[in-house]
Parts: sequence; structure tokens; C-alpha cells
Amino acid sequence: MVITEHEASAFIHGYTLLMVEIFGPLPAKQKKDLLEVLAAARIKYLANRSLLDDALRTLEKKATPVSEDVVSAIRSLEVKQWIYLKDTKSHSVFIDPSGEVAYGVLGLTDRMRNIIGSSGAIVETGVVRYLGRYVTDGIVSSVVWLGPNYKTEFSSVLADLRKAGKFHTSCAL
Repeated sequence: MVITEHEASAFIHGYTLLMVEIFGPLPAKQKKDLLEVLAAARIKYLANRSLLDDALRTLEKKATPVSEDVVSAIRSLEVKQWIYLKDTKSHSVFIDPSGEVAYGVLGLTDRMRNIIGSSGAIVETGVVRYLGRYVTDGIVSSVVWLGPNYKTEFSSVLADLRKAGKFHTSCAL
């Protein structure tokens, strides 16, 4: 349901370093918590993906390396309003908003249900390809709860996607 503690720690450390660098300096009087900074940096990065290379160069000059696995994962970052259907024993089920593909997504340290409080919602969050698996970045920008009819409808969509071979739990490295 979640990746190993070592893998999560490496990802969180590298992701935080890079996103804080992308965000840039905070004005002295402005107080933001780390999740707000990470969410804002993520938006900035998605608008201009070359900022990642700039941040990498800056961190390299500071002798602060970031794992290539983490860099590769960030390059694959997709932030969408995913349909988070449920948690299973092995992953959280995310359906792409297009309805054409679904993923078994792992958490960094918690299951999606633990992050948002329940299952069956549209969640705006990031998903990366990390170490051969789909992993959420754990930053949830919004949550819209699904009613029972929508849950039933999306369960049917998931069943169709599984039959069509469009449900993925692992990805190429």
C-alpha cells in the first residue's frame, strides 16, 4: 500500500529540496507551511518544467545532490483531478479523469484514505513513476466526495478498464 520507508525518505528528501529550490526564496514576513510551499512550487514547475534543471544546477553548486530516481520521478509528475475510488490491500485505485486508464498507486507513507479521511473522491494530487511503480506525491490540493451513484458508476468503469488491460500497477523503469 505504501513504498518502503527508505524509498519514501529518499523521495521526500529529494522532492522537498527540488521543490523548495523551484519555489524560490520566501519573503521574510511571509509565513507558509511546507505543504503550501510544495504545492505552490509544484504548480510553478508544471507551468515551466525547465525549472527542474535550473534547481538541479543550483543544488549541484551547493553540493546537495538529488537521486536520479527522484529526478526521473519528478520529470514524470502528472497532477490531475484523479478519481480516487478505493484502497485495496496493495494500492489505491486512481482512474484517470479521461476514464481511459486506471492505476494502482502507492503512497509514500500513508494510504490515500488515511490522507483524506475516506475513499471515493475526486482528488487533485500528483502521481509519479518511481522505482517502477506509480506513487502519489501526497500533496492533495482539493477533495470532492463522490456520492454512491458515482462510486457505482466508476466501479463499473474500473471493471471495464481491467478487462481491457488498462489498469496498471507497475511501469517501465
